[in-house]
Amino acid sequence: MCFVLGCSSEKKGHTKKGKVQSAPYELLVVADKDWLSTEAGQSLVGTVEAPIEGLPQVEPNFRVTYINPYAFNGTFKGYANIVVAEVAKKHQEPSLSIRKNVYAQPQVVLYLSAPDNVTFEQYVKENRELMLMLLNENEFGREKRLLKKHHSGVVMKQAKKQFGVNFQVPQDIDDIKVGEHFLWASASKQDFRTNVCLYTLPMQDLALERFVEMRDSVMKINIPGGRDDQWMETDGRTVTGGWVSFDGKSCMAIRGLWDMRNDAMGGPFVCYFYPDEEKGCLLVAEGFIFAPEEKKRALVRGLEAALQTLTFEDDTQK
Repeated sequence: MCFVLGCSSEKKGHTKKGKVQSAPYELLVVADKDWLSTEAGQSLVGTVEAPIEGLPQVEPNFRVTYINPYAFNGTFKGYANIVVAEVAKKHQEPSLSIRKNVYAQPQVVLYLSAPDNVTFEQYVKENRELMLMLLNENEFGREKRLLKKHHSGVVMKQAKKQFGVNFQVPQDIDDIKVGEHFLWASASKQDFRTNVCLYTLPMQDLALERFVEMRDSVMKINIPGGRDDQWMETDGRTVTGGWVSFDGKSCMAIRGLWDMRNDAMGGPFVCYFYPDEEKGCLLVAEGFIFAPEEKKRALVRGLEAALQTLTFEDDTQK
């Protein structure tokens, strides 16, 4: 098996590509539609339509459009995320090739090929996480470029003052509550449906069970409800964790569901852990959503992109 990392198609002398035309988290799959009904085709469909972890309802990673290869022209080439799949004997072995900004920008095109269906299906299963990572990376990149231009000034200022970090979050997150080693900011004009937090935990390896206990102790103090017996807590049954890589660095990410004890409020959250070597602690950047009866994919992914913008003012800690 081979994995080929392709370079951007933009070279000197080439015309600059136009901007992508698709909405966030839309994906175009170019493949024979009859073939897509086979087991090999369904392995690809199951991958690109896999549900996102940590949401209260099932929502796929992408809104997918499927077209035959002969229809791949015109506006279809303006998608930000494209997967081109082909099974043919001319391919001696399965491969995954990546090219950026082939027809528009910022764009990623994944070329998947194999000599037969059995090989294709196995290859997709083995590279499922990689494929989703590459596609999501492109979407996070789009989000972060927007945040660089338009972000909340009040959160940036307070994050620098309180934690010594640069932190770019959506511009509408403008309502701040400050606690001891804790910052909570919400989008007040949207009924507080999008929220970010910064807080510190001891520098240690955190098992998921230990994380739930420590997060709950922090939230009980800093995000109480309307009564004394109400506060934010973690649904430990939903919590998952793993390493994520972005912008040349890696950190631990934990995601799951939260609820308000003795109340009917709840939603998804995602946390990124940044080691603060100077202070000897972990800085936790968290985003959480309260959006009952709404789709949450775009909201959660937008906040997760914001978590990836965090950098320490001291460049040696990036």
